[in-house]
Amino acid sequence: MCMSCSTIVRLLCLLALPFAALPFAALAAPASDPGVTRDAVLAIPATPITSRAALDAYQRDTPPESSPLSWLTPGARRRFIDSLVYREHGLGGMSLADLRYELTREQAYVLLQLFGAQNYAIDLDALTTRAPESPATSTLEPAYDRLLKAVDQAEVDGAQTPTVVQEYAAAFAPAQNDAQRHALGDRDTEFLFRAANLAFRLTGQPTYLADMRGDFAELQRRHRIDRPQLADFHDALLTAHHDDEARALLAAHPALERNPPPSMRTFNRIRKGQPSLWVVTPGTRKRELVRFRFNIRAPAQVIVLASTGCHFSASAAHDIEADPLLSDLFREFGQWVAPPDEVTAFDALREWNQLHPALRLGVAYDRSALPMVERIETPVFYFLDHGTVVDTVVGWPPGGNLDAIRRGMRRIKLLR
Repeated sequence: MCMSCSTIVRLLCLLALPFAALPFAALAAPASDPGVTRDAVLAIPATPITSRAALDAYQRDTPPESSPLSWLTPGARRRFIDSLVYREHGLGGMSLADLRYELTREQAYVLLQLFGAQNYAIDLDALTTRAPESPATSTLEPAYDRLLKAVDQAEVDGAQTPTVVQEYAAAFAPAQNDAQRHALGDRDTEFLFRAANLAFRLTGQPTYLADMRGDFAELQRRHRIDRPQLADFHDALLTAHHDDEARALLAAHPALERNPPPSMRTFNRIRKGQPSLWVVTPGTRKRELVRFRFNIRAPAQVIVLASTGCHFSASAAHDIEADPLLSDLFREFGQWVAPPDEVTAFDALREWNQLHPALRLGVAYDRSALPMVERIETPVFYFLDHGTVVDTVVGWPPGGNLDAIRRGMRRIKLLR
């Protein structure tokens, strides 16, 4: 067990109890001693916050010094709150990006307890040491907010809109040279790096990875590299198939706490632009991904866009495997594919394939491998006839979607 994990375990021993059940003295700060700074009492609701109205009431009734939300800078707090998605039974989604860059795992754990989502903090690529209480000001943060909004809209629209490229070109590209980087403050240099990461994640363009590489070097020169920057740069390198560079980065920075990245091999000749997949080598303990051609123009097939981190995808796989006829059809005519950035999730991929041997999951080499995908959402089932999509099934509700799957199978003449 690494150092930071043992710290989390110690924290879990205390936080496993409901806060409402703890004696008040356990939450209250001791009487102040001369020359000693004490933490304020933290206000953690007895039941998780499950709606925007409940969050508004909490913020209204809680002094800032008693709220874990106050650990975030104003901009990060606003972005985090705006990212919260509420469902019928509570929190349904959120972005952890700003928590990673401004909080330690221990701080993130306490903050996420407000929403009953604290388990997300346990392996979070967060800071290893607390950020300064008075962070430096930033002139690039408003531009970062605009870029983030453009990226979010592009992902919703299912297109890499020119707005992202334009926002980046106007606000960040002019600073992507050594002279300009040296002139920026620490927070602006970090926003420069985060902006390049956003643009690369959306587009996969090597120009943005080159910008990330320069920004990372500048942050390293300033001794401003911690787990969030390491994780983002490492994952970008793997997504761009630079596994040797990712491996060297990991060796130089063990604080990242990642398993070694897989070797990435291409044994067959694959033309540029030809759809292809990364596949975990079956029946071996090798940490290896092998690239294979992917024929999307087969007479009849089902391509499933799925994700190792999506419980709806897992539910779909479980329900399909429980149906003998559908399980056989998917084994022969189905291909489960994860988005390109899941090349970073080797261990989760291998675990999926062990759990679902009839529904093995590969990873798209790049976005061109799945031309039918307009936006990334999982699971989505595409029923193809010689490369033409003739039916689509989106999502996996609580009652399943097997009737819709059978309908799609009939449309490509795999079922009568």
